[in-house]
Amino acid sequence: MATIEILGSGHIDERESAFPMAVQLPAGDLLCSFGVGGGALVTGQTEWARSTDRGENWSIEGVILPVDEERGRANFLKLTLSEDRQQIYAYGAWIDSNTDEQFGKRDSRALLCRSLDGGHSWAEPVEVPFPEDCPLEVSHGLLALEDGRLLAPAATLPADKRLGERVFVALSDDDGASWEHRVPFHDPAGRLGYFEQKFARLGGGGVIGVAWTVTLGDYTDQENSFVISGDNGLSWGPIQATGIRGQTMTPLSMGDGRLLVFYNRRHGDQAIMAALVTFTDQAWTVHHQQVLYDANTHYVRPERVQSGVDELDDFAFGFPTGIVMDDGSILATHWCVEGGKCGIRWTRLLVDW
Repeated sequence: MATIEILGSGHIDERESAFPMAVQLPAGDLLCSFGVGGGALVTGQTEWARSTDRGENWSIEGVILPVDEERGRANFLKLTLSEDRQQIYAYGAWIDSNTDEQFGKRDSRALLCRSLDGGHSWAEPVEVPFPEDCPLEVSHGLLALEDGRLLAPAATLPADKRLGERVFVALSDDDGASWEHRVPFHDPAGRLGYFEQKFARLGGGGVIGVAWTVTLGDYTDQENSFVISGDNGLSWGPIQATGIRGQTMTPLSMGDGRLLVFYNRRHGDQAIMAALVTFTDQAWTVHHQQVLYDANTHYVRPERVQSGVDELDDFAFGFPTGIVMDDGSILATHWCVEGGKCGIRWTRLLVDW
């Protein structure tokens, strides 16, 4: 019988912070990056914290990328490791600091910073190019694939009710010196859009991508979508439904066609959920799921809300991601509003499957 045991939980930061993502270094230290300032609205800079005891305690260490006051740009970057685990990537985006603009109207472009000394110092950011000249949503870290290829995802946020029209992956075989692009998520019929893209390695050249799926124009939630590549991101199979209306969703490969999946349940009894899933190219089967974080709230979309975009400012938790640590346990992180403060929470799990 598949089970998920929660071993513990606590806070990493509570300074109006959001969008965390963690890595474990070869020596065992954990690093977690997150945006500080404005919570999920993102008005500040990216900082990082370190844990030397598998996540039980954390210390704030510094700033990866400060706010660009001159150009009015905030930023939020997420951590991942190179294939040899010697280099730390901090990939994300700068975003216009003007929060008066609605989602999709704040300009945003993809950025990449690196650390070669275990996160103690960070190189200047470089922009990762994408083929469409519009704001971008970067909602996951850069993925280092088995053959050394880098995969950097981003969704397009063009105007005219086409937010999330395409999800691109930028691919580099020369450590970021040059990039080519593929499109894992796009609806040729022009009906669906895709937000909060997340990608995970499956082994043997396999990569899976998932996305929060909406109808374009009114942005009504649909079941999350998934798509698979068998050649390290060069080509992608058909887009399939997961059967879960989970908004932000993150897959973590457990091997042998199994996934640990975190997702946001924001309709009805609100919570962050953890699910154990098996999949094929065309099907997605949930074997077990349970609450990872209980928001203790119940939500029904008000009649006054005409578009899903109008709901975004009301969210009080999100962006669950996770890593498998060296002892086999899972460290999950997410942001949430508790006691009127937006902060970062960690949860340690043990999966028996």
